[in-house]
Amino acid sequence: MKQALASDVIDALSVEIAVLDLRGTIVAVNEPWKRFACAHGGDADTFYVGANYLEVCEAAARRGDDGYAQAMLDGLRGILHEARDGHTIEYPLPSPDGPRWFVAHVTRLMHEGAPYLAVVHEDITARKLVEQQLQEAEALRRKVLEALPVGVWIMDAQGQIIHGNSAGQRIWGGALYVGPERYGEYKGWWLGTGRRIAADEWAAARAIRKGETSIDEEVRIECFDGSSKIILNSGLPLRDAAGAITGAIIVNQDITARKAAEEKLRQANAAIDAMNRELQQVLAREQTKARTDELTGLDNRRYFFELAEQMFAVSQRYRTPLSVLLFDIDEFKHCNDAYGHQAGDAVLRQVAGIARGYTREADIIARYGGEEFIVMLPNTAADGACSVAEAMRHGVAAAVQRIDGRELRVTISSGVAEILPGDDTLDRLVRRADQALYAAKRAGRNCVRIYTAG
Repeated sequence: MKQALASDVIDALSVEIAVLDLRGTIVAVNEPWKRFACAHGGDADTFYVGANYLEVCEAAARRGDDGYAQAMLDGLRGILHEARDGHTIEYPLPSPDGPRWFVAHVTRLMHEGAPYLAVVHEDITARKLVEQQLQEAEALRRKVLEALPVGVWIMDAQGQIIHGNSAGQRIWGGALYVGPERYGEYKGWWLGTGRRIAADEWAAARAIRKGETSIDEEVRIECFDGSSKIILNSGLPLRDAAGAITGAIIVNQDITARKAAEEKLRQANAAIDAMNRELQQVLAREQTKARTDELTGLDNRRYFFELAEQMFAVSQRYRTPLSVLLFDIDEFKHCNDAYGHQAGDAVLRQVAGIARGYTREADIIARYGGEEFIVMLPNTAADGACSVAEAMRHGVAAAVQRIDGRELRVTISSGVAEILPGDDTLDRLVRRADQALYAAKRAGRNCVRIYTAG
């Protein structure tokens, strides 16, 4: 009895209800659904029972371009896959009596221990029509409210002013009751170009003669009392039931004060922007100084390790090759002693410039300390880093520094180390490059050595 009562209650509802199994097949429907099915081409015997609702949605999604069927299909699949508990969507449905709107609710349910989906369709056409009427009424209300606090001029079909409110007369410093043939007596200029407005270009003339609607055109006017103002000028043609133009409404809003404030704000913003640019330049210079070795222009040691730690972490994470190249200037103390510290500084700058010329944009090169330099080369194995080091070595050896008429040549020694699977810190990699550098020194200087264990 309870089951029969429940069935009667469901059939008495005004909403259409269908029950689907987990394959999407319709297994039961209520009486409103049957009527709905018959009204939309369904079989009067089955009322879509036995049809696969998912397939119906898929076919509609392929046919249509409004996205509703696809959204419904996605919602159903999400519930079937237990990715969501329910799904609701509003959608339009063409009808011989005009457009109709429905809202569909889909939820899971259990019956005798088995899961099903309940699809409920509710006709919301009446609500949608009311909403549209409210929207239209709101649009009209807003137009009226926007016109009330500003100048309003009502014109007849011949373009003659039949009413002008006090706000409009205050804006213009009076009124000129003439037809379109004398609109040239109004003095106005387009604010954007400064060009004088011709008689037939006024919004009133275009509304009366062409039925054009103009909204918020910025105009500078010379008022009848000799003052000058900036206004927003709008024109709207009035029509009868047959569409014939019966007049026009012209709306003026005085924005002189606003434009003056905008100009002051623009100037203030320009001054602030200029100050901000200058501050940014100062900040950029300070940041550059904080990370740059002043003598050579290369990165300093601290900034090198900030970047290198990140590069080391990336290499570990993605298991890409990474090498460190450490080099110094051979017998640099002798250079300082024999030629002076200014000459030594010149050599440091020269070597730095040569070495930087052999690096890529992705590489990091820095002054490590004194006459030592360090380079990190991402995505580069030891043999590739060795080639770079050899190119640097040849470039430095070929360069000449002239000091007090004498030629000064220097050489460099380099050590190369590549990241290994067991490396857990950047420091371990740098230490191996340092060991390789000492090996190059022991080998007689002016050479490159790759770190080898033992």
